[in-house]
Amino acid sequence: MTMQTSHEVAIKKPPTTPSTSLENLTNIIDDALKNQHFSMVYQPLFSMQSSKLTGFEALVRCQSPQFGFISPDKFIPHAERNGQIIELGDWIFKQVLLDLKRYLQYGLKDITVSINVSAVQIAETNVFEQIMSLVDKLEIPTRCIKLELTETALIKNPQIIAKVFNAFQQEGIQVWVDDFGTGFASLSLLREFKINGLKIDKSFVDGIATCNEDFTLCSAIIAMAQRLGMHIVAEGIENEIQLQILNQLGCDTAQGYLLGRPVSIDENLSRWGHS
Repeated sequence: MTMQTSHEVAIKKPPTTPSTSLENLTNIIDDALKNQHFSMVYQPLFSMQSSKLTGFEALVRCQSPQFGFISPDKFIPHAERNGQIIELGDWIFKQVLLDLKRYLQYGLKDITVSINVSAVQIAETNVFEQIMSLVDKLEIPTRCIKLELTETALIKNPQIIAKVFNAFQQEGIQVWVDDFGTGFASLSLLREFKINGLKIDKSFVDGIATCNEDFTLCSAIIAMAQRLGMHIVAEGIENEIQLQILNQLGCDTAQGYLLGRPVSIDENLSRWGHS
């Protein structure tokens, strides 16, 4: 597959911030929720076969006036532990679905937007009713929505999660497993949850060209997904060699800094919008 790369993409993380204590993090999250310091960015996904844009993954960001950029790797696990993920998750659902409506209005009719869901949200709130209420209100086609849950989260309350996932799938919303290969879920869970697709974790993609074990794991995950009728995305692609190997192995969809970094909806619309 030949994919045009973006010269403006810098393969680096946002600037690091002063160290933040757990107490600080709780206050930062509260402050960010009250004063709109959270924002959404969207990373594009592309078909391996056609190079066509197929959708975006929605990713939350936090810019604290006092501490600067706070990594999601810090604030999301903290919010899950102390319950703040409920309010933050509510905000994310509303914002992402409003943005999805804008994408559709700008002519991106065939895309999907992937939303990360926490196991805490599924266990402690009515996620199904929340999302379906917004979908109905905004008149969004359910085929445009994908929900992602990490493999590790699957093993928490699997019966509840399976029931919620099944309800979403009956409405036409896809359910995906993120960071596949990094958790401890058994393969039987994939059958139990009737998963629509898998995302190969970046840690395996990083070593696919240099580490025989990573290459073997990626090829095995892709082959298994194909046999189970699941779609597969490789995330964290940063160079052409990784892209070529994954394409040869039969991966369906590509995501990573090589192809496009996470940017605001306005930046994406100026690049990809049709109206």
